[in-house]
Amino acid sequence: MSEVKLLDMKDAPVEGEPRFVELTHPLTEYPYPLSVFFAKERYFVITDTCKECGSGLSEGKINGMFVTCTGEEHPWNFKTGLLKYNRTSSIPVYRVLVKDDGIYIEI
Repeated sequence: MSEVKLLDMKDAPVEGEPRFVELTHPLTEYPYPLSVFFAKERYFVITDTCKECGSGLSEGKINGMFVTCTGEEHPWNFKTGLLKYNRTSSIPVYRVLVKDDGIYIEI
């Protein structure tokens, strides 16, 4: 695992307003479309692509710890990565590290 800086603290999302980040891994150059959320005084990072319909999550509606995709409104838990009505379907979540200079994730 490696720590990769995602955002400066000045760019961090506030509660109710997720942030989309297109991260390119510095070693593999693999693209990661990510959504960053702030809820219950913590940051959460999940893959931005809905596994069910392929639409984005960072523009979706937030309800508690769930965000609905912009396509078919599938509700994803941004803490666990699980689909609300089908817990066998999940999307990747990332461990978040908050440092003085920004928000990092482990990849």
